[in-house]
Amino acid sequence: MESVYNIKQVPTCEVNKLVHFINMHWKHNHSLAVSRELLNFQHLDKDKDCYNFLVAENKETGEYDALIGFIPVAQYDKDLVGNGDYWGAIWKIRDDIYNSELNTVAFFLWRSLFKLPYFHSYAAIGISDIARQIYKVSRIPVDYLRQYYLRNSRIKNYQIAFFPVGSQNGSAISDESYTLQLVHNVEWDKIAIKGEYAPFKTPLYFCHRFAEHPVYHYQFVEVKKNGILESVWTVRIMRVGDSSAFRIVDVLGKLPNTCVKGQLLDILYQTGAEYMDFMNFGLPEETFTKMGFELLDLDGETIVPNYFEPFEQRNVKIEIAYKTKGDNYVAFKADSDQDRPNIL
Repeated sequence: MESVYNIKQVPTCEVNKLVHFINMHWKHNHSLAVSRELLNFQHLDKDKDCYNFLVAENKETGEYDALIGFIPVAQYDKDLVGNGDYWGAIWKIRDDIYNSELNTVAFFLWRSLFKLPYFHSYAAIGISDIARQIYKVSRIPVDYLRQYYLRNSRIKNYQIAFFPVGSQNGSAISDESYTLQLVHNVEWDKIAIKGEYAPFKTPLYFCHRFAEHPVYHYQFVEVKKNGILESVWTVRIMRVGDSSAFRIVDVLGKLPNTCVKGQLLDILYQTGAEYMDFMNFGLPEETFTKMGFELLDLDGETIVPNYFEPFEQRNVKIEIAYKTKGDNYVAFKADSDQDRPNIL
């Protein structure tokens, strides 16, 4: 029996159908439906003249009945195409369509991601209950991003975070061979450091992904040892009223294997942020605690929020499902489609 569906990648000439699906069946006035610039930034493949969405197009109605989006790491540096690393994005089946084939086709769309060119790894960050069940049946590992934080003890009245009375930063002796400097711009074409963690990234990736973002303004921390650049951290400062949070969302290079707590606190005092936090999957806890961060107990009294658009003062577990042909998969806050605008 012939399928009622045509499986394809969305051509640019059908962008209005894509936007209509997102707006009507995913979320009304979703940022990707509202901003063509943001949609193009995250999903447009100019070389192939298409968008990085696979769809099940109904042959009878001509409409999309199911859709899954993906983001190649190479979206921001074409030289990374051969690495075959991909992140998941929107995955949606229409709620108003009922036929015997649709669920099977939607599952096929997801499986098709593993046949993308040079496929090596896939990860979805922030997953639904239904997706979690599918990953479990498919034996795809599901875990979560650990959240590490460092509070600014000079703040008298916390508006974003909540720290129990009596909690304080522990003392530590910082390694003075390291300097950490917050900067607005980086000369990416002059940086020789490479990505240390899989999936691997490059200075050009960081330039396109962060410095050229169409909506967000990112800043950067240059980490040097004895004056030599070892890593660059991408930062987004979140504001709620008159308060702010200092969020480290990605890393190029290798994190310090030593205490830099004093340097981190200097940046906190400089910016006046309530705290800084670092979300990660794949690196040992001691990597962050040695630097001076503390692991957040998601079920404890301390609250270090993750949702800012709109703001919610609560702890949130961000889950990750991943499949890789390699070892030691690492994820940060800005991977997948996690660090993109929800409200425009």
